[in-house]
Amino acid sequence: MSETPARKAVDPSAYALDMEMSLLLPSSAPPPWAAAVHEAARHLVDLPWGAGGRAAVDLATLSLLLFARTYTCDRAPKDVPVTELREALDGPTDREPRIIDEIDQALSETGQGYDRAAGRGTPLWDLFNTARNQYAGRLGASALADDIEPPAPGPSPMRGAAGRLAQFFADTSVPPGEGAVAPEVESGPLVIESDRIQLVTAGSIMPLRCPRNHDARTVRVDGPDVSTECGQGHISGHWSLDAARVRMAVARATGDRPSVQGKRALKELLIVSTDLPRHSDPQQDNAFLRAARHPVVGRDDVLEQIHGLIDDRR
Repeated sequence: MSETPARKAVDPSAYALDMEMSLLLPSSAPPPWAAAVHEAARHLVDLPWGAGGRAAVDLATLSLLLFARTYTCDRAPKDVPVTELREALDGPTDREPRIIDEIDQALSETGQGYDRAAGRGTPLWDLFNTARNQYAGRLGASALADDIEPPAPGPSPMRGAAGRLAQFFADTSVPPGEGAVAPEVESGPLVIESDRIQLVTAGSIMPLRCPRNHDARTVRVDGPDVSTECGQGHISGHWSLDAARVRMAVARATGDRPSVQGKRALKELLIVSTDLPRHSDPQQDNAFLRAARHPVVGRDDVLEQIHGLIDDRR
């Protein structure tokens, strides 16, 4: 009789509120932004964070709205009434929320919008652009196919978040009580220095290298951004790296919370690629690392055993 394999429990720290906050707190953001994120987290502290899901985009959407309402510093995010938030978020569910234009203007006026001269956006712009993207999950694997038959836009993640938040505030007629406390998460980078930084998929282990093929020696996470630096000083990104998976790798190596900031020096860092879920453990989910713990693999006499089996079959 076959046995049903046990389902591996999801690491709750991979989707905890403090982890999601750390991904929203780049060091380059203006001071009102951190206050907006912490107040949004205080409102949403009782959501089911441990299982992942839609709570992260709700947090990003509410943070952006609170920032847009307070970036002029005429009031603090904690002074924005729940009724005002509900009215801003409420609207027809068959169209994109009207707060998009307001957030866009706030980012532009604070220098956090898209920099056309540099050809890139700020971390806050990237967070906003991801939340309002109407093509998320709709682009095909072939750019040529998309050019021939462009995909139709669909509901953005922010549209769904606005609807959920409007309902949330409709059910919450008063602000969070004095006992509602968000985690204290600092803005700033997490920098890891290591002589051996590996990117792990289900079937491979690859050293991280810069475009000039030098081994990466440093990984830097700052809000949603992640970059590597080799020993020659070349700084680059990598399409299979993301901030959350780097933070989980450091948490496994050090025992710290994934939301920690600062500098760490590690002998080795194993980072799961974006092909694997955020909570994946490379020691369990990579075929080679998992096989390395087999009682035969790694023993000095393994070749003698193999040769003995061959001789017995002759």
